[in-house]
Amino acid sequence: MNRHSSAPAAALVATAALLTACSPGGSSDAGPGGDDRLRFAYAFTPTTALSPYSDDATTAYAAGATETLVRLDPAGLPEPALATAWEQVDLTTWRFEIRPDVVFHDGTPVTGETVAAALDAAAAAEPAPRALSGGSIDATAEEGPNGDVVVVTTAEPDPVLVQRLTSPELVVLAPSAYADPARPTPVGTGTGPYEITDTDLTTQMTLEANPDYWAGAPAMDGVDVTFVGDAGARLQAFRSDQVDLAQALPAAQLDQIDEDELLAVPLPRTVSLHLTQTSDVLADPGQRELVRAAVAELDLAGTIYAGRAEPAGGLFNAAVSAWAADREAATHPAAAAAASTTPITLATFTDRPELPEMATAIADALRAVGFEVEVVARPYDEMETDYLDGTYDLVIMSRSYGQDTADPVGYLQTDFGCDGTYNISRSCDAALDAELADAQLVADPDERAAAAVAVEQQVLGDVWAVPLVHDATQFGVQGVTGLASDPFERAVVTSTTSVDR
Repeated sequence: MNRHSSAPAAALVATAALLTACSPGGSSDAGPGGDDRLRFAYAFTPTTALSPYSDDATTAYAAGATETLVRLDPAGLPEPALATAWEQVDLTTWRFEIRPDVVFHDGTPVTGETVAAALDAAAAAEPAPRALSGGSIDATAEEGPNGDVVVVTTAEPDPVLVQRLTSPELVVLAPSAYADPARPTPVGTGTGPYEITDTDLTTQMTLEANPDYWAGAPAMDGVDVTFVGDAGARLQAFRSDQVDLAQALPAAQLDQIDEDELLAVPLPRTVSLHLTQTSDVLADPGQRELVRAAVAELDLAGTIYAGRAEPAGGLFNAAVSAWAADREAATHPAAAAAASTTPITLATFTDRPELPEMATAIADALRAVGFEVEVVARPYDEMETDYLDGTYDLVIMSRSYGQDTADPVGYLQTDFGCDGTYNISRSCDAALDAELADAQLVADPDERAAAAVAVEQQVLGDVWAVPLVHDATQFGVQGVTGLASDPFERAVVTSTTSVDR
């Protein structure tokens, strides 16, 4: 297809933009590319002007610009951030003590009122942030014995509210960020160790050190982020020393980099093939099973990922989430006798380099059993709306089930519930929704995990999705230390991150 023949040209254009963005603008070390500045090739381009109410939330968070009340430690347990402590008052009420003497990048103090306003703005957003899928929140400020307090209430009991509040979608921004309530801006309004001072929202984002950061002045003068969706361009820039840190390098080409310059982080991330339930063809469970059986024959982890990913055993990666290790195999419907003659579309995004290659392999496997398949592969920012609208029959999606809330039930609600805000499969089943509603009320972690596995079995049994591989993030790292140890793919740059050239 023409799309494949144009890929090298696209890589050259992306590389040229990257090299321009990383070129020193003057003699000062504080300028782009200076000795005390991190040059970071980021794999995704903003889609909604860095609004936290979208996938852009992680962009500002990863660069060290924004923070939440609570954050996750590497084990997935909540720890203090802008809140120093919290307690559950009753089934629907929580109290958070706000860290004193914190200021936003625009100089506004962080108070109970500003925190409550930020949380209420997120709760009122349309569509709701994924972290609030299945329920909303109401926040009010109070004076406590140790300073400002924010009381968060929910309409229904929510055992994982604290985990929800760790989501980058629920960052706390200065009041000035909300001039457009639908798309708050983190530019100059965060609380992190680095302040976003400039961005064109297309190719670059500049951050300067926040000397008043509450955890201590950051180790570097700043961070120069370039948005490079083409993996080949990121790899080329890293190999030519144009960047210090490159995210999501192509697994099949990692042999071009010394092992001591690679940082691999196993993830609660699964690449799955979503089968759109509103599709004229795939509304038929027999056709879905025909697709699943054809795809099951492929060794995508060993070939396209060159052994740097694991074959998926389900939606949940048992190597990361031990509670998923003993699940039973799903029972699938009977396959149709023959593939539908109606053409189907298979879509994925190019920001993760392996996905278009997987699309080609899967399309070939489906054609071999009689399907007529058109492959569509473009940058994610051009396709997200179409994914959510059910435009395509099949979608290959790389999804972290720990990213929004680090809660498997919340992930299932978001991705497969009738009102899920990231329901690419366009699935809706009243019985499964009832199971999810019951699971949302379970407080015991083991029981909650067991409930998630039971729902997973139904999702896979009905062939709403076909798990393909369990992924790992592959960073290229040159002289960089102090990066976040975050399997949830949120934080990257911290106040202690430094670069030695």
